[in-house]
Amino acid sequence: MEQVRVLVVEDDDRDAEELAQALHRFFEEERVACEVSRMCDGAEFVERYRGGADIVFLDIEMPGLDGLSAARALRERDDGVLVFFVTRCAQYALEGYTVDATGYVLKPVAYGSLKEHLQRAMSRLARRRAPLIRLRSGRECVFVSADLIAYVETMHKRTLVHTVTGDIRCSEAMQAVERKLDERQFFRVHASFVVNLAYVDTVTPKDVVVRGVALPVSKHRKRFFMQALAEYKGRCL
Repeated sequence: MEQVRVLVVEDDDRDAEELAQALHRFFEEERVACEVSRMCDGAEFVERYRGGADIVFLDIEMPGLDGLSAARALRERDDGVLVFFVTRCAQYALEGYTVDATGYVLKPVAYGSLKEHLQRAMSRLARRRAPLIRLRSGRECVFVSADLIAYVETMHKRTLVHTVTGDIRCSEAMQAVERKLDERQFFRVHASFVVNLAYVDTVTPKDVVVRGVALPVSKHRKRFFMQALAEYKGRCL
């Protein structure tokens, strides 16, 4: 992920600085570039916001236009941005979910709790930004998110791409499809199978189970596969 754009809408200078410091700490640990900007009240936010943020942190209790009202106005123009409410009490939680709030952050900000919220947010953003790959299927071209591919199989000189929403019969050779996939996330466990490491359920002495389907692992590829799997899971922690 190239950069995450975060907007903090907070009227209290100390609270805004505390949240900004925690945000910078998280993104530095994740080695992801971030841009954190701030607005000081809900009315300014509603008037000036023109989109472009990935995540918005809204203080609920602000003079003038409160965070909940600002969020309702936001949703009329941007239904995709992730919204977190920041508050000293959680009594507004149910109302907040009517505007599709991603979560609540309690003041004073506890870094451990904020980190869990942000990790979930990053996963959602990553899914949205997942690259589309182009596959030939007969005379047609099909575009599919790489993150939706569970595994790729070659069978009877044809390639079958198994996705979480269905199978795609591909006219391209396995090697051609494999070249389009991120080698940090996909691994060829067998001459006939390339698996998405994100969907690995378990590994047995001879097989890897991907979304409930047991696929063979070549003996000479096993050690390299386990290393790739460990590195992938480590990046996701």
